[in-house]
Amino acid sequence: MKLLWLDINASYSHSSLALPALDAQLDNNLRDAVEWKIVSGTIKSVRDEVIEEVVDACADFIFATGWLFNIDYLLSVLRRVAAISPNVKIVLGGPEFLGDNREFLQANRFVTSVFKGEAEEVFPDFIRIIANDIESDEWLSLPGFEYVGRDGEECGYIAKECVKTKNFNALNAPEESSFFNWEKAFVQVETSRGCFNSCRFCVSGIGGSDVEDLPVEKIRGRLQNIVEKGIKEVRILDRTFNANSRRAVELISLFEEFYGKLKFHLEVHPTMLSPMLKEKLKSIPQGLLHVEAGIQSLNEEVLCSCARKGSSAGAVSGLKYLLDLDKFEVHTDFIAGLPGYTYENLVEDIRRMMEIYPHEIQLELLKLLPGTYFRSHAGELGIAFSPEPPYEVLRTPAIEFAQLRKCSVLSKIIEYWYNDASWREIFSRMAVAEKEFLYTITDYFSEKAFMEHTYSFEGKSMLLYTFCKENYLEYLMEVSLGWIANGLSIKKEPASGLKMWHYGDSDVTNPLFDENNSYKTYHYIDYENVRHWFAYDKSADRHKPVAHYKEKADIS
Repeated sequence: MKLLWLDINASYSHSSLALPALDAQLDNNLRDAVEWKIVSGTIKSVRDEVIEEVVDACADFIFATGWLFNIDYLLSVLRRVAAISPNVKIVLGGPEFLGDNREFLQANRFVTSVFKGEAEEVFPDFIRIIANDIESDEWLSLPGFEYVGRDGEECGYIAKECVKTKNFNALNAPEESSFFNWEKAFVQVETSRGCFNSCRFCVSGIGGSDVEDLPVEKIRGRLQNIVEKGIKEVRILDRTFNANSRRAVELISLFEEFYGKLKFHLEVHPTMLSPMLKEKLKSIPQGLLHVEAGIQSLNEEVLCSCARKGSSAGAVSGLKYLLDLDKFEVHTDFIAGLPGYTYENLVEDIRRMMEIYPHEIQLELLKLLPGTYFRSHAGELGIAFSPEPPYEVLRTPAIEFAQLRKCSVLSKIIEYWYNDASWREIFSRMAVAEKEFLYTITDYFSEKAFMEHTYSFEGKSMLLYTFCKENYLEYLMEVSLGWIANGLSIKKEPASGLKMWHYGDSDVTNPLFDENNSYKTYHYIDYENVRHWFAYDKSADRHKPVAHYKEKADIS
């Protein structure tokens, strides 16, 4: 019996855990009863090449995980595969199928079944059935498998409850599977399953879920194995790492054992930093962690509409604490289009966040994911959303479509000039000091083909310079200084005020001059009674200064 796993990811930096997580639950007898073929690719892969590889495998079953970023590509491939090989059975799972699947199954009759929920505990029974009789449909009666009648059968949509793992601790780790991909730069690890929160926009809140933790000793063994494989980064998949403070402290202590060997990425709820956890975070070594601190909104009414626990004041306080530690980078996020969240509310929240100064701010549009509260209650909430992936909000009673388009522009602006450390300081200072700045820059780029292009570092730097030249002349020189300090071309306009210092120039004293180094050139520029000096290495190909010195000067 031949089984094929179609592994389609957003990019080659990611690898799906689905197949190794399922395969790890099989005993040797079941594993020997089937023959696996894996066809991997990304949403950028040449479709016909993927189709050819899938068809050539001559599989009895094809499995794939569907989620909002790959589902269109996945169905495009499978629809054609089914036309070529009509007898193949296609079974899909993943986040795309956590809601009502009636419409999907009726519209895509080439799909035999979709699985709703977490499949690890069900999968061995599935393999046992088909290994015994490949033609049997008995597996369709197992929990989670939804389907519609086919070939003229008088059978409608067979719905199932969303399957939740009953004993997470008893599962074998995905790394135990021979299909686990050790070639990626990072490994994803669940130390717990479930979420204490019930956020209405999140698939983790579907149906409610108790949190089950893995024993620390078990995690230690897995981390040791990961180190031995040469991996340097671990991304902890727990939805809220600090839901249990004592547990969080235990895990961080464990992570410290691997300091210098592993770096850990994790997501915390900034309102839930207990005194115990704060003390622990104070003591950890620099660079052990990378932290995502979920915010979503700083508006209390909006948070209430999402059923998200915690207050905005608590979130701000917790975030400031994390940043003041200066132990790790802190990433935070906002969601445009949440019920009651106006464009003005959002812009002001982002302005406030830039004042707090996290290392990264992410702005996304609300996605009404299958199975979530907002998806099933969109009509009564007055939320219009795209019926096609990624199911982004189009309008709510609080925000219009045109304003949501501006949110997309603002998201790219933040990504370009706030999330880039080279420009973060000057950009955030402008945003905080000038109340209309974020509105002005968003309107400015909304009227251009900004969203249609990607830009190089020099290209986006020139965009910021041009914007300030046309709208905020008082900051233009600061942007010019940033241009020079970031090593961009001194032959272009932003560096036009830069003067070259020549050896023997008695009128200007050069504080950087090194008479023993003939490979350096020197330039200076004056701004607000400060002279900025830059030294360059003539032997280097890049424009980046090797030294930057500021001195007060009478340049009146």
